Amino acid sequence: MQDHIRAVGKIFIAFGVLGAVASLAVLAIFGGPAGLLAFDSEAKHNDITTIPVERLLAAVYIAFSLFMTVPLILVGRAILHWQTWAHTAAILTASAAILLFPLGSAVGVYGVWVMFQPETEPLFLNPPETRKNAPVR
Repeated sequence: MQDHIRAVGKIFIAFGVLGAVASLAVLAIFGGPAGLLAFDSEAKHNDITTIPVERLLAAVYIAFSLFMTVPLILVGRAILHWQTWAHTAAILTASAAILLFPLGSAVGVYGVWVMFQPETEPLFLNPPETRKNAPVR
């Protein structure tokens, strides 16, 4: 189970970095938030109702993706360092990552599955020895 837990930590970090890069790239392609949320040029008045729905949904998705990068990276690092709080934080972060369809759903389901295994919580309460604190032989 230790291998699965380490895998979740590494996947969280990689997915957080990938999400930040991809979200910022999409924002750059659309010209930033102002370009993404631009009003319809054919509308007679300019208010939020004239923003195309697909652009509004894309903006919400990108904002949520950027918001999730920080918890994913921090919790992934905490998992790899066997912090006691990382178990609960990983469950919450993985549950929220499920909303980042399609790749986030796979990452979130795997993270939730690993963290709900009966062997997982005792490993965070009594962490295994790592190379840093292993006795010298």
